[in-house]
Amino acid sequence: MAFDKIKTSQPKVVQLLENSLKKDRLSHAYLFEGEEGTKKFETAIYFAQMLLCKSDVKPCLECNDCRRIKHGTHPNVYIIQPVKNLIKKHQIADLQSEFSKTSIEPGPKVYIIRNIEKINVNAANSLLKFLEEPFPNIHAILTTSNINRILPTIKSRSQIVQFSSISRDIVEREIFEAGYDPETSRIISNLTNSASHALEIASNEYYLDLIEMIKDMFNMIYTKEDSLIIYFNHNSSIIYQDKEISSLFLSMLIIYQKDIINYITGNTGNVVFKDELGTISGIANHKTKNRLIDELESMLSLKSRLHSYINERLAYDNLLLELERR
Repeated sequence: MAFDKIKTSQPKVVQLLENSLKKDRLSHAYLFEGEEGTKKFETAIYFAQMLLCKSDVKPCLECNDCRRIKHGTHPNVYIIQPVKNLIKKHQIADLQSEFSKTSIEPGPKVYIIRNIEKINVNAANSLLKFLEEPFPNIHAILTTSNINRILPTIKSRSQIVQFSSISRDIVEREIFEAGYDPETSRIISNLTNSASHALEIASNEYYLDLIEMIKDMFNMIYTKEDSLIIYFNHNSSIIYQDKEISSLFLSMLIIYQKDIINYITGNTGNVVFKDELGTISGIANHKTKNRLIDELESMLSLKSRLHSYINERLAYDNLLLELERR
């Protein structure tokens, strides 16, 4: 686990936790709140290492305590994650039972509940009793991507720690370091601010096919040699089989369209499909900025309606007719 990336992406959070430990002002419960991909769970593990590490510099990441926490085998650290998208009462009961026992090892006890917003009502009520009567040397770390779904009573009993969005540069660098090419790293970092989600997209079996479709389609718009609708209908089977694939395709289409608008307005530094500048400049020379913006709005509208009850094939046909209109 690359904890140096936590310090890079969430420096304020790390500083807050380090200062709390140094000044002995630890809370009995923390609520880590932020968007998906902001490394909340990784930071929870990091914080547990800080609390249990016996080295002078905490966490050292190399001692027996740090390594066992990393591998999920430390008896003083208990982790709860949703099962089938839900945290149930028996999971909280098991936690309470485990923490009522005498510690096998000295030091604080830490329990981490991931995605606390997915807790059911009975489990939440059981957890509240645990939070209302905090035991010394026991620390709770709750993580959430939707703080609005957390019970006010849980929020009021926790110190809320806000995680900032991961910058696009950090996501792009993580994808590149994972072994993907610069173009893929650029494109996907514009699709999500979550490094884990970005890697999921990059490993999608249809990713390269979608990129190829996007490039072919805009080249057809530029050259006007082939029918966009005929090409799309011949190659669109992967898009119609899954709404998420369709949404991903539209997101890529939108990025390319924005590239053309950036080019025509002189913001070439913001172009994502840098290898496509020949096609981008060609389209920019034949379409006005207003028309490009209208087309972009049509793409955004279709994406927003994608999960509604619409005739998807007809919606795509209408969009493509607009794009290839002479």
